[in-house]
Amino acid sequence: MAQSENKPKILYIDDAPTSRRLVQRLLFTHYEFFEAPDGLTGIDKAVEVQPDLILVDLNLPQFTGYEVAARLKSLLPQVPVVALTADMTEHVREHALASGCDGYIAKPIDTDTFVEQIAHFLGGRREILEDDSFRDAYQQTLVARMEEKVRELTRALKSNAELNEQRDQLLKEVQRRARLLEAGARVSQTITSILHLDTLLQTTVQVIGEEFGFHYVGIFLVDETGEWLTLRAESGAGGAQMAAEGCRLKVGSLSTVGAATSRRRPFLVQDMEAEAPSLLDTRLPLTRSEMALPLVVGDALVGALTVQSVVENAFDQDAVRALQAVADQLATAIGNARLYDENQKLLAQAERRARLLEATAQVGRVVTSILNTDALLKKTVDILCNVYGFAYAGIFLVDATGDWAVLRAGHGEAGAETLAEGRKLKVGGLSLVGMSIAERKPLLAADVGEELLHFTGPDLALARSEMALPLIVGDKVIGAVAVQSREEAGFTAEDMTTLQAMADQLAIAIDNARLLHDLETAHAELVRTKTFEAIATATGEAIHWVGNKAAPIPGSVARVREDVTRYLLMANALLEESPATLREHKFAQVLARAAAELAGLAAGLDLAEIREELAQQPLKRLQRMLSVASISEDLTIIEQSARAILNIKEDLIGPARQKRLEPVFLPDLLRETVRSMGIPQEVVRFLLVEDVKPVLADPDQLAHVFINLIKNAMEAMYRVEDKKLFIWVRTADDPRFVVTDVTDNGEGIPPEVIDKIWVAFYTTKGDRGGTGLGLPACAKIVNQLGGKILVESVIGEGTTFSVYLPVMQN
Repeated sequence: MAQSENKPKILYIDDAPTSRRLVQRLLFTHYEFFEAPDGLTGIDKAVEVQPDLILVDLNLPQFTGYEVAARLKSLLPQVPVVALTADMTEHVREHALASGCDGYIAKPIDTDTFVEQIAHFLGGRREILEDDSFRDAYQQTLVARMEEKVRELTRALKSNAELNEQRDQLLKEVQRRARLLEAGARVSQTITSILHLDTLLQTTVQVIGEEFGFHYVGIFLVDETGEWLTLRAESGAGGAQMAAEGCRLKVGSLSTVGAATSRRRPFLVQDMEAEAPSLLDTRLPLTRSEMALPLVVGDALVGALTVQSVVENAFDQDAVRALQAVADQLATAIGNARLYDENQKLLAQAERRARLLEATAQVGRVVTSILNTDALLKKTVDILCNVYGFAYAGIFLVDATGDWAVLRAGHGEAGAETLAEGRKLKVGGLSLVGMSIAERKPLLAADVGEELLHFTGPDLALARSEMALPLIVGDKVIGAVAVQSREEAGFTAEDMTTLQAMADQLAIAIDNARLLHDLETAHAELVRTKTFEAIATATGEAIHWVGNKAAPIPGSVARVREDVTRYLLMANALLEESPATLREHKFAQVLARAAAELAGLAAGLDLAEIREELAQQPLKRLQRMLSVASISEDLTIIEQSARAILNIKEDLIGPARQKRLEPVFLPDLLRETVRSMGIPQEVVRFLLVEDVKPVLADPDQLAHVFINLIKNAMEAMYRVEDKKLFIWVRTADDPRFVVTDVTDNGEGIPPEVIDKIWVAFYTTKGDRGGTGLGLPACAKIVNQLGGKILVESVIGEGTTFSVYLPVMQN
């Protein structure tokens, strides 16, 4: 439609979108329309656009319409403000006029008189408040609202002051906690790097004393009996005396250390003289408060840490938590130091074991190359018997309940028979296998005739000794290996170590096989999920895209219908006033018939009223209202939307049409395709190997593929000044294929979306158009020909699509 100029400006302030849309539809042909959803926005808009008339709803949120009207009159005193409201309370008109409004229009709006009412107010009409008492009442209302606002502000300020006080208190607590945590972290960082036990203990008491400011720190460790705690490290003169005297305490004794170790939790006394004078130690006379913390690794008690302060109430909950964290780190460090000491002792035996482990490694290399669980277990028992010469070998795996060890592989015919019987042993029961799993360690029966815990093998006549080795992965026992020898005392400690190493490798191999199976299952589920996701995404994008393309059609049709109706009414009016001879003309008769048909089709329209309204309009107004260019514009919108929807059909079902296969010489096809697209010669560069073999394809469908790829390449370079399109046809590295590269120097495709470009209705073009079906259709056509499309893209450099097509066979 033609845009009118110098229209009066009208601003409408209302929080109801539907009301604003209605007023806009009624006024847009006569006036330049502005809108605002609330009072503050409306005031800013009024100052900005300087309207000729302001309509304001009285029931606005936060800032009422009365207050908005009063403010607008103070800012724009010459601009009429009219209340437009559905408020039907008594004297609402008087209240509106008292607030500064120049007029009042009630809702619901009378569409027949509304435009005329607006014109009257623009023409100078003003309503007068006859009773000044309403103005006084309005002033009192303003004072009351101001008082309430002041009270609300006062309450808010008071609340803020309280919140600030709480914040300051919390900040102090957080800072104190941070200092405690920092001290604990420094202690932990120091002790966790020490592997020698005595050095670890002495360093710990010194660092804790310095970081936390305690005058005494001591560490007690549980002895071999588990009943006594021996002082192993201390700080201060009194501590040195206690260590020299061989200080030790009974676990659970009447002391802070004894209480902490028996209860397995921190025990503290905040005032020694008042709460526990009997616990005061004359060697530490300055102590006023004390805390002891147990040192626990897993379920095992390894000792206790005691700290003492010269002030009362030295330990709050934050201090307890910080020191308990240090105690936990210390317990772990003690465990690591002990493990380190044990490892040092074992190094002396490493050379002999290395030889045995090398033999086991040979077995491990074979075993760990198999990822199928059943094949892995069967191969392992056979290797054990064939390589080591054992009478029998079997592998048990713990079932899902964790209560039973089930035989999963056995050597020889006897093993196969036992496996068929479903042999299983109770975990923790009277068998080497069950006990080995329960105790998480290898067990040995030197003489099966004397031992009670031996496993009854399938060929007991040949077995004289047996060993069971647990299969452990991480912290979990997944089963056990049972081996039997024909000799009494057939297994040495070195054999046990060597075979346990093999069992550890086997456990990892079994776990890897299980993980592979789980991974394959998870992958299959992931593929299934991604497939459903892609279908759901494509369906949603399709509905959204078609809806967007169809959305402009109803509006355009309505405008064309309205304009055609007006043209026919004006033509019919001219015919009625024309001479009889002119009315007999065939053109006139066609127009008259069209006007009669319009009367029958225009249900719900008052054609006489429309005609009368047209007759009252001046010529310039009619020229602005009606324009063939406007009708053409709406028809173009309808045509473009329809074509876009039809193009979807082509992209969706085009690849499925019956193909007309014939030899296609790609260099010729690409030259013609580029020529038909009208691409400037300076943009495109060809590198065509003329002796490439033809491909067997439908030329129209194949042209459709390259049109899509070239069109995408050109659109990808829409921001590039020096556009370069490169097309290269050659024989692929695999001579059974011809490959065509279409390369642009555009912006490139982001890595996170490059896999999505093959999904139907997904497009990277945004508001530049595109159905998101071109690339999926191209891929489908090329796949049907036995080829493939690959894509490589670098952000800021460009993108290359490579189309591989099989050459035609002679």
